[in-house]
Amino acid sequence: MHGRGHETVGRHILLDVWGVDYDKLNDLSLMKKTLVAAALSCGATIVRTAFRRFPVQGLSGVVVLAESHISVHTHPEHRYASFDIFTCGRTIEPRAALRYIVESLSVPRYFAREFVRGEEDGIKDVPPDGWQAGLTLSTLAEPAVSLAR
Repeated sequence: MHGRGHETVGRHILLDVWGVDYDKLNDLSLMKKTLVAAALSCGATIVRTAFRRFPVQGLSGVVVLAESHISVHTHPEHRYASFDIFTCGRTIEPRAALRYIVESLSVPRYFAREFVRGEEDGIKDVPPDGWQAGLTLSTLAEPAVSLAR
């Protein structure tokens, strides 16, 4: 807390996914719908969206939230995408957005890493608490998202 009582704590999840269908990763409309739905699933307020498809393959996009953002960059040729889920405050649950993305894209393999941001003594790496590298959909019911190192 700062002198005026303002909280600056945010939660930031970095998500890498592998093995996703080429067409899904190259479909701008699908990716936009997925990120918008992920934002709504975690209780976020959408301010605007911006997506761009690249000439040959791949796309980048961001859903700007009142609470921060969710973004994606896809590499369909590698069946890989990276996502960034950043929420400020304590009322939004970024893990719900992670679950939505993984489930809706039928992701067979992914790694997630969560950080606490905005604390005066630095970025906090959330310690592993039961999740493992290469998570599968069946583990998404577990209560905690943590790191795959």
